[in-house]
Amino acid sequence: MEGKDEVLRPIYLGKRTFLGLKDLVIAFYAQKCPFQCSYCSLPTKSHPEPLPVTQIKQQIDWTFEQYANELSSFQQLSVGNEGSILDRERFPKEAIAYLLEQAQALSYLKVLSLETRPEYILPATMEEIFHLTHADLIDVTIGFETQDDYLREVILNKTIRRKTFESKIKLLGEMGIRLTSYVLLKPGPTMTEEEGVKEAILTIEYLAEVCQKFGTDLVIYLNPVYVAIGTPLAKAFSLNQYKPVRIQSVVQVIAETSDLNVPIYTGLWSENNTDGYGDYTVHKDYQPEIRNALKQFNKTQDFDLLEPFYQIELDRRQYQSLPILL
Repeated sequence: MEGKDEVLRPIYLGKRTFLGLKDLVIAFYAQKCPFQCSYCSLPTKSHPEPLPVTQIKQQIDWTFEQYANELSSFQQLSVGNEGSILDRERFPKEAIAYLLEQAQALSYLKVLSLETRPEYILPATMEEIFHLTHADLIDVTIGFETQDDYLREVILNKTIRRKTFESKIKLLGEMGIRLTSYVLLKPGPTMTEEEGVKEAILTIEYLAEVCQKFGTDLVIYLNPVYVAIGTPLAKAFSLNQYKPVRIQSVVQVIAETSDLNVPIYTGLWSENNTDGYGDYTVHKDYQPEIRNALKQFNKTQDFDLLEPFYQIELDRRQYQSLPILL
């Protein structure tokens, strides 16, 4: 257990431009997530036992001190705890109230984004947050990952049932809360590149359809899968049984779902959870220029930035499909 006088710090603290908004991102150090998703190593960074509210408040104070001179410039505040920020056993009501009280310093706050599992999205909880925040929009971010029930429940061990998830999407629509859903690109250990792309597209199409049905605003957070240390995927990778997705496939998924008019933000970082070789950079045809273009796309949603790379990929696929003439 940490010393009584030790000031804890968040697991992660940073800033980014998310869909054009300057975003302050915080992952608080808290008791580890009770769920055991098979490809996730993030709970290893968390605390094995409940933390006193005072130690969570200390993290909040420390965070806002780090950005004291630019708090008023942030337009989005994204908070999580490597589990569920709405899980009151791990992030008590008093801590949420204190966080949103301190967040009043973000005078131009447009979006409050809360990362959580669907089980913790309750009408009373969300009503309380509405009363505590001055943000124009509340967003909840959920790691649904894939519409394939076998992949999600058996391979990834997410324990997010489709029926439960859809009921929460309906609730969000009724309350005027936006959904941001994580979508994994090539999560299956035996997936080919083409299968990974197809599954990501199917997942985005599914999410768009359900959100349209319930009148819920949607953002996609597309994550090319990386090989997290200590996970089953790491073993498959070490045995040359799994290759991370190519960065070109990220562009392909964005291009081939653009007609849905759903904003897509791409996660391009492995959160310091790989050994340095377990992501899209392992491929010989990896192009840093594509990563730079995707970073700009994350800010602007301007597909013209990605179009040249998508066209090159289309040409490559067409060339590979040509018959060999003897």
